[in-house]
Amino acid sequence: MKKLIEYLLILTISVIVLGSILGALLDRPVFISYVYSDSMTPTLNRGDLFFINPLSRSADIGDIIIFNLRGSWTVHRVVGIVEGGYITKGDNNVATDQQGKKTNPILPKDIAGKVIMIGGSPLKLPQVGTYLQRGVSGRTKIMLAALLVIVGALAFTGESTKHRKKRAKFIKIKFKTLYILASVLLLVMLSISMFVSWQVLPIEYAVTSAGGQREGWYLPGSTFEEEITIKNGNFYSMVYYLEPESPRIVEISETHFELSPQEEKTIKVLINTPRETSLFVDKIKVNAYMPVLPRSVIDWLYDIRPFAPLFAILAETTIFLGLLYAISGIGNEDILKIRNRRSSLLRQIKMEVFGK
Repeated sequence: MKKLIEYLLILTISVIVLGSILGALLDRPVFISYVYSDSMTPTLNRGDLFFINPLSRSADIGDIIIFNLRGSWTVHRVVGIVEGGYITKGDNNVATDQQGKKTNPILPKDIAGKVIMIGGSPLKLPQVGTYLQRGVSGRTKIMLAALLVIVGALAFTGESTKHRKKRAKFIKIKFKTLYILASVLLLVMLSISMFVSWQVLPIEYAVTSAGGQREGWYLPGSTFEEEITIKNGNFYSMVYYLEPESPRIVEISETHFELSPQEEKTIKVLINTPRETSLFVDKIKVNAYMPVLPRSVIDWLYDIRPFAPLFAILAETTIFLGLLYAISGIGNEDILKIRNRRSSLLRQIKMEVFGK
């Protein structure tokens, strides 16, 4: 029973951390998200973390769905179903999102998932989202994910009582094992170095009849230019690809370029404002890759899918590591021998964490 609780705890934390990382990379909620407004009070309050079923793209009246509303992910309740999609409304709002025809009915393709409910109430963790937003950076989430791997390894390699008296005097580590572990670590680090460079840059502005009176205020149906800065904070060159995520972005001055270590570039973005007055957020997706493949190959793969260059780079690195291992001619030789002491560090850690 105790081990089952350990596994459930690790699984829960894994879903929260890995879901948060995946959501940041894809710029959409996946398994979890949090509330950043009061529109769903008291059902979901600002800062509440809630759980999502990402496989559910259809809904009934009364369901709470997560959908893309004018460039921002929103969690509201379905209050009506029409031929063109779903009518939605925040529990704390007076009007529906579609009132005044400012927003079309929500289509299934715009839905990221449905909030998981238990007994008619959403499954949530109060105020946890506030901490994830303000207190945990992207790099910290990656470190937490790595920590989960270590904790999981400690939990799943626990010795049973029957075998504790038959431990070997030495733990032998073979070259093949060490090489595989080092290769996997290298591939993970390559993935992380590219993932942390992926981002979505928001451009926020207001469309109002008082356009021009303040910075960020524009007249309906006008065109304005915004500047964004891309910086390569790595210690190696990166190839960058920019792609608009809104039809209102009509032009980006440069969409493909390479930056040297610590180099930055200013990009000009041209935006057409809509006719209706409101607050808008247009987004630009930025993907970055290490230039270990020919630029033409990366261009071709990126046109297929943004993830394709990443997989190709990892595949190329894997093949190189495999060839290097084959050429070295070293196999099952023992290269490291560690005395298996009764008071080993591993046992001490497991005693502290799991009480074994």
